[in-house]
Amino acid sequence: MPIVQRLALALLLSIFSPTASAQLTIAISVTGVDKTLENNIRLFLSLEQQQKHPLMSEGRLRRLHKKARLEISRALQPFGYYRPVIKTELTETTDNHWQASYSVDPGPPLLIGEFDFAVSKSMEEDPEFRRLIDKLPLYKGSIFNHLDYENIKTDLARLAAERGYVDARFTEHRVVVDLESYEARIVLHYEGGPRYRFGTVQLEQDVLEPQLLQRYIPFTQGSPYHYDALIDLQQALNDSNYFQAVEVSPGEPENGTAEIPVTVALTPRKPHRYGLGLGYGTDTGARTSFNWEMPLINDRGHRFNSEAKLSEIGYSLSATYRVPVLNPRTDQIIYNIGQVNEKTDVSDSTVRTIGTNLNRNRGPWRESLFINYQVEEFVVGSDRGESTLLMPGVNWTRSWGNDIITSFDGIRFDIGLRGAREDFLSDVSFVQLHGGVKAINRLGQRNRLITRGRIATTWTKDFQQLPSSVRFFAGGAQSVRGFSYQSLGPKDNTGEVIGGNHLMVGSIEFEHSLNHKWAAAMFYDVGNAMDSFADKLERGAGLGIRWRSPVGPVRLDLATAMSRDDRPWRLHISIGPDL
Repeated sequence: MPIVQRLALALLLSIFSPTASAQLTIAISVTGVDKTLENNIRLFLSLEQQQKHPLMSEGRLRRLHKKARLEISRALQPFGYYRPVIKTELTETTDNHWQASYSVDPGPPLLIGEFDFAVSKSMEEDPEFRRLIDKLPLYKGSIFNHLDYENIKTDLARLAAERGYVDARFTEHRVVVDLESYEARIVLHYEGGPRYRFGTVQLEQDVLEPQLLQRYIPFTQGSPYHYDALIDLQQALNDSNYFQAVEVSPGEPENGTAEIPVTVALTPRKPHRYGLGLGYGTDTGARTSFNWEMPLINDRGHRFNSEAKLSEIGYSLSATYRVPVLNPRTDQIIYNIGQVNEKTDVSDSTVRTIGTNLNRNRGPWRESLFINYQVEEFVVGSDRGESTLLMPGVNWTRSWGNDIITSFDGIRFDIGLRGAREDFLSDVSFVQLHGGVKAINRLGQRNRLITRGRIATTWTKDFQQLPSSVRFFAGGAQSVRGFSYQSLGPKDNTGEVIGGNHLMVGSIEFEHSLNHKWAAAMFYDVGNAMDSFADKLERGAGLGIRWRSPVGPVRLDLATAMSRDDRPWRLHISIGPDL
């Protein structure tokens, strides 16, 4: 057999022989340093990266182990440790099982002996740069950290780009590590040049009249450039729902000026949008809905929407016409007309409504001023009749938190007032005040505590003349669980629930995340509708499961009516945003 073939055969036998194929297992321990340093050491260790290599052998293991001391030293240097004391040990605990141990004393940290930092005067006077400078992680006498140094450079360049310092550059940037004196000397000089300003805004569209579109722009020509303002503009135009696509692009500075032009390219939505929905809730039973929307009726931004809903307890028909006013991003007048029929275990009513709302922002509050004219035919217990009401009112709402769909920390508060006068297109006089709060607090990494409460009261001299739509009832998935929808409230002489003048409901819920989509919950609810706040409160409690859908948690709750002698159980299903 030729020598080349014999060598090839020997190589194959060595690869596939039982002895050669036995895989080494290696345990690596790093002690004497904190977790941050340990993680970086393991990233530098060749042995850590190759411990599961299919061709790992004792020879390779020993070669990699010999490199560890130098690799550990290099891993410590970015954090300012240049004089470590490192002890290494490699032992075979059992056949093909090895232990590599590294005891690390990082030694004294390298301190900054000189920190020569300077930015241009325009940046010093810029409040955003001032905040960045005031929080610099490095200074004379601090431990030198290479990562912090690079982050300072990155943050300066990023902020300069965001705030229109187009010509910004580092005139000097260097680090000298002097191991003899054991100190670092840093020079970091950043010249910003002039801060550019917003130039002309070119609107490429034939959708809205320019005067209306200009009211969406959060800056004026000549104001200081800020990239966040462009993001704000794009978000506002996307949220307007007038456009299929929005592109906001800064251009090159205009010749001879320090102004940056902006181009806004807008693609309109289709003139009609249709939607079909199917669902189920224990308060409503099976339900379906259909809506038709015209996102843009004219160049003044008017829009139209209509919706039909059908469920096991009734139906509703509605149409709204919206007109942007004042700040079109937040303010609008809404004209509405509709009819709602609802038949529950305790009432049957048909309400026809026509009205108008002015919705606008007042600082952090959302305000809704409204006046509605409604005609209602109702049956509640032994009370029945037809009511006519002209009801003006106001609602205020405020939310705290970054995500209203699925929130781990947030609060929502609302308060409202409405009423009617018997001598002003109404057949009964009353005033109602209501308010509610819902708070969500994170407990650890996987838990939430959810609390909510609602209180309402009515002032009237003739409660029996009030239609069911302005009486208070309790019970259901959003009220006191364990009781059916609107089944709680004062009763008449025949034992039928007729609703109350007042409402008080509270709830506390503990939720534990099982993973990023599912959670389990336990809850306790208390409340009732009543004629006096001293009346008895009903109690419900139970367990639930949550699925975090894109439109808000889907809640499946099994609750018992604790305040009832027979303690019946009821299943509740609901869906909607947290806040």
